[in-house]
Amino acid sequence: MEGKIRIEERCFTENEEKILEYDGMSATLCIYPSGVRAVRIDTDRGYIVVLPYMGQQIWDAEMDGRRLTMGSMFSYPKCTDFFLHTYGCFLMHCGAFRMGGPGPEDSHRLHGELPCAPYTDVELLFGTDNEGSFMGITGLYEYDMAFTTHYTAKPSVTLRKGSTLLDISMHIENRSKYDMELMYMCHINYRPVDHGRIVQSLPWDPDHMVLRTSIPEHISVSDSFLKFMDRLEVEPSLTDMLKPEDEYKPELAIFMKEPKTDSQGLCHFMQVHPDGQADYVGFNPELMDHPTRWIMRTGEQEALGIALPSTCDPEGYTAEKRKGNIKLIAGGASVILAVKTGVLDKNRAAKMEKHIQSLM
Repeated sequence: MEGKIRIEERCFTENEEKILEYDGMSATLCIYPSGVRAVRIDTDRGYIVVLPYMGQQIWDAEMDGRRLTMGSMFSYPKCTDFFLHTYGCFLMHCGAFRMGGPGPEDSHRLHGELPCAPYTDVELLFGTDNEGSFMGITGLYEYDMAFTTHYTAKPSVTLRKGSTLLDISMHIENRSKYDMELMYMCHINYRPVDHGRIVQSLPWDPDHMVLRTSIPEHISVSDSFLKFMDRLEVEPSLTDMLKPEDEYKPELAIFMKEPKTDSQGLCHFMQVHPDGQADYVGFNPELMDHPTRWIMRTGEQEALGIALPSTCDPEGYTAEKRKGNIKLIAGGASVILAVKTGVLDKNRAAKMEKHIQSLM
């Protein structure tokens, strides 16, 4: 059994309104003081808040009483078309025609057109399948520019009763008759914890973990940070635990190469908390073969991209084109990029760590 409810912008009022209850889950419409509309989906294990018309961002997420979302100066989302003016979300989609930090020869925006894209055709999804009861949300964004490309993006996020994991997908369809260049990143922003351990199905060596040494134009760095980068360039394993004395200010990025996969074709990454529970990211790296680790700890902003599943590195179009990392979607074809993320309790985290170790 599956169902869907179309949600129009006019459905939102000043007062929160619960519009659906299904098998212990619920969906509520609300408007932030900025005027940004949001849909909150609650389950028996937690909730997410999605911005259906602004990038389909997952603005906030909580599971088993613990807030997962990055720390930032933004207490609620601001109405803007550029994500740096409202950067406090748990997850945002980046790309899909251009992505990453623009270099000197690039003209595209930081992380492309998707982070705050104006979506339409928003639908609330619910039902029961062979995995149990679920509730989710989706929408449609159409990118159309003469002499370049024409595509549609259809993301979705699904929660299940009794689960602390989210199923994320992004369906990109090339609506043109010609090949489309694809640059996509699923930017998942967990909150880092002191002494959190990073567990990954990837070797801790410079061949598999390449430090980004270029400095994006929008940030400035200190001499001590540059010295820390010099150490990490030859010894990336220094980041296997988030030690409070290490300097992740303003940010650090590591490009991860050739992650190990299991029999299901999945690679796995975790931040294991001192109490044994973990934040988890898993995906198939066949298309998203350039995951990035991103760490930012400034006091004002605290974020950990354990693994940002990506089709290329985030160094901007010209650099990625030069490296041969730009993928193509044939005219009229489409791709679906899927990610599973969320919380593992102590027992499931321990089992996952053993599973990851077996792949190495």
